[in-house]
Amino acid sequence: MPTKRFIILLLLAVTALGAMAQQASFAIVPPRNVVQGRNFSLTFRLSDGESAAPQAPQLEGCTLLYGPAMSTMQSTQIVNGRMSTSSSIDFSFTYRADTPGTVKVPAVSVSCEGKTLRSNPVSFQILPSDQPTQGSQSQGGQPAPRVDDPSTQTPGRVSANDLIVRVSFSKSSVYEQEPVVATIKVYTKYDISSFMPTTQPAFEGFLCEELPVSYETTLENYNGQNYHTAVLKRLLLYPQKEGKLTVNSGKYDVTIVQYETVNMGFFRTQRPIERQVTTSSNAASLQVKALPQPAPAGFNGAVGSFTVSTTLEPELMRTNEASVYSYIVKGRGNIKYLAEPGVQFPAGIDAYTPKTDIDASITGGGTNMAGTFKTDYTIVPQEVGNFTIEGVPFVYFNPESGKYETVEVPDTPIKVLRGNSAAPVQSQTEIEGSIDDILHIKASDSERQSHAISYVFRSPAYWIAYAAIVLALIAVVIIYRRHIRLRADVSGQRLAKAGRVATKRLREARAAMNAHRNDDFYAALAKALWGYLSDKLSISASQLTRENIEEKLTAYGLGHEDTAKVLDVLDQCEMARFTPQHSDAEVAGLYDEAAAAIKNIEDVKKR
Repeated sequence: MPTKRFIILLLLAVTALGAMAQQASFAIVPPRNVVQGRNFSLTFRLSDGESAAPQAPQLEGCTLLYGPAMSTMQSTQIVNGRMSTSSSIDFSFTYRADTPGTVKVPAVSVSCEGKTLRSNPVSFQILPSDQPTQGSQSQGGQPAPRVDDPSTQTPGRVSANDLIVRVSFSKSSVYEQEPVVATIKVYTKYDISSFMPTTQPAFEGFLCEELPVSYETTLENYNGQNYHTAVLKRLLLYPQKEGKLTVNSGKYDVTIVQYETVNMGFFRTQRPIERQVTTSSNAASLQVKALPQPAPAGFNGAVGSFTVSTTLEPELMRTNEASVYSYIVKGRGNIKYLAEPGVQFPAGIDAYTPKTDIDASITGGGTNMAGTFKTDYTIVPQEVGNFTIEGVPFVYFNPESGKYETVEVPDTPIKVLRGNSAAPVQSQTEIEGSIDDILHIKASDSERQSHAISYVFRSPAYWIAYAAIVLALIAVVIIYRRHIRLRADVSGQRLAKAGRVATKRLREARAAMNAHRNDDFYAALAKALWGYLSDKLSISASQLTRENIEEKLTAYGLGHEDTAKVLDVLDQCEMARFTPQHSDAEVAGLYDEAAAAIKNIEDVKKR
């Protein structure tokens, strides 16, 4: 009994120490946009501390209705024998949104354990109410659906204004090779339970870089109407030709949720009803301007803003010893698609095939690409003396100024000393005439006769070595041709590596799942499945649809039941973008289903 009491006291002491180790913090839960005339809550959260309720902030264009309402939460975790506790207190104030516009929430402070804690200032939007439009009355004379009122989202026809998929460009006009962002966005007045593209928009005439997106839904006002919106895809595009480039429309199968009023006698309730509709996106156009002509000499298609530098390591060169001359371009623009500079080296210096290294990343909020384009030349001097590597000017087009600009690169003088390698052996005919006490070594007549009658090709070892060399050469040719054939088979390589790549992506999804980052988990899981199916079925990811996935998997040899499981996992990943948070058990179950689906496909050829 004393032992049991001691253990309980020890656990309580550890818990108290863990709680004391937590540092208190005070922050605002980021508010979402709200529609004019609606009530909304503003919540401040105090973590790992205790305090009296803060004063309600004054918000311009809003009326305080009541508050604060307080709620507390406490949790204890034991991981690997270590116990940790956390607690939080939420202070919620209820307001009414009166005037459309931007609302700035000032910093709010509380006193906690003798310290003053302050929240960060934030802002959100009050959106105007829906404007009446032609056909704003739904069937049966009911009012048009509103995003914040399920009672108006009754079963009936879904108009073109209630569900929109829109393709837009960040700019209306750009130059060739100037980056522009294309966004595919869904606008909906209904909750969406599944969203499946059947035909993706094709971006012909562009080089594409896919940008990361967060699948969070936000409230936006578009054409006088309020919608729940979510970004489906963002692409950084580089137009490759002048003129009007058009992105064709895509088609999508969408399952929306409408609400039917059910009379329960003393009260009424709303019952969700799913309905599948097909919608199309718009066809967006972009005007691409040609680069000014004539282009200056040395222009190789660089568009953006760049700087250039060169380095030589080591600077002191010696004969027969290698150095590296680097031509480094830094800046933003189409840096991933630059051409190697045509550096010419003076006679007496051998240059090998240059090596290019590109380090680029998305910048400017996903509107441009910046980084470094580095070209390394390995050079080996063969002669002693002074030389000069002429700097190659870098010419690029700056779309902001609309002009070509030239970066002058200075020449690089080099001095070559004699290296430590041994000097070549002089022939006997170069013995100075003044040296008369050294005579040439000459073979005797008997030695010359002996060597004259000893023919190497008459030796068996000669023919054995000859045959071995011929066989080795044939083997090298066969292996090389097979290597070239395998490298040319890009589809085969993707098929062979599909399983390993999918396993790596699944590990990323599992890491997000373990960290309880559900949005990142669903994004990583969808990326793993779509990428795996694209590699396994040899279909571009932009061309994958439910129909061709089912057709290709069946042709591949996968059973109908396993094919249905694959499609079900894809549907659940798409549905998760528009549905509330899921439990850990549901997330783990979806992960296991995805891993099992990939394993079933991998096992097809092993049966």
